[in-house]
Amino acid sequence: MPGYEAWRNGRLQEAQLFFQKKAEEQPDSADIWRGLGNVAWTRKDFNAALIHFNTALRLEPWSPMHWGNMGLIRRDLGQPEAAIAAFRVALGFDSRYAPALNEWGNVLFDIGRYEEALPLYDVSLAIDNNRAVVYHNKGVCLRQLGRSPEAVLCFKAALALDPEYRYSREELRRLQTNVHVR
Repeated sequence: MPGYEAWRNGRLQEAQLFFQKKAEEQPDSADIWRGLGNVAWTRKDFNAALIHFNTALRLEPWSPMHWGNMGLIRRDLGQPEAAIAAFRVALGFDSRYAPALNEWGNVLFDIGRYEEALPLYDVSLAIDNNRAVVYHNKGVCLRQLGRSPEAVLCFKAALALDPEYRYSREELRRLQTNVHVR
């Protein structure tokens, strides 16, 4: 869909105009409302994103993706328990929905529950080991737990999947400089 392509490529105004027009034409399309939510979320307009994602969820309440998006927005609105509840619902609909596991781990990490976050990253990777972001998140969690050699392996795995993943490159450089881990 052209709106998603524009959104992925950072052309937010183009994406928003596309989705707004489509929302007028197809007000019962959850995919359109999700697109509007994605644009608002990228712009950090979390209240607008919440409205749009909630509309998508109302139209397709069985969608783990929509529940996952609700979890993301609740996290960004500083509501970790509501975020976790949304991720649990997403996983209730699809226990193998890896993005919800990763994001649930991120919420736990954000509130300092590192030991609880780590297994969620592991399960997410067991389901889908092709997402650099999950290796990165696991690496950050391991670093926080003082497990630098394991963190290095995760950052290297992220970079093997996406050589341009700047955050993993920075983490790896920092760890190798400070700890002399190769």
